[in-house]
Amino acid sequence: MDAFTRFTNQTQGRDRLFRATQYTCMLLRYLLEPKAGKENVVMKLKKLESSVSTGRKYKTDSCL
Repeated sequence: MDAFTRFTNQTQGRDRLFRATQYTCMLLRYLLEPKAGKENVVMKLKKLESSVSTGRKYKTDSCL
């Protein structure tokens, strides 16, 4: 747990975690979109991906 805390306290570590989350959402959306009955999950993934993307941009801009 300490290693995870140290990793996320680093700017680069946080960005990698956010990027992995964002790309995972994109992949899941891609896999679920063609399936019927998954519209609700796809919309939640789109919102999560958008939020993570915005968070990454905000964190990147604030570090400059």
